[in-house]
Amino acid sequence: MKSKSATFAMNRLKIINANFMEVVIMDIELKYRIVEKIIQSNDDTLLNEIKSLVGLSEGDFWGDLPVEVQKAVNKAKAELDRGEGVPHDQVMAEMKARYLNR
Repeated sequence: MKSKSATFAMNRLKIINANFMEVVIMDIELKYRIVEKIIQSNDDTLLNEIKSLVGLSEGDFWGDLPVEVQKAVNKAKAELDRGEGVPHDQVMAEMKARYLNR
């Protein structure tokens, strides 16, 4: 004959096991829904972000960046090459004066 505490413990284990199985099933369903969305997607930016997120990017990340970001970086580099940039030390001095010396 089982004691009340043993019966309670067994029932508690059944509940925990049922909850665990429910979480596992929900987790698998979520994974399948995510995979389905990935397969249906034609959004290169999204796919590149997912590729990066799950560690499938190989080597240089430049090709994974959106075209708009690549253009902005190239524009900034060209401006710096023409001497149009502001030196780092000057920017830091201005930021310290503006935000730290109040």
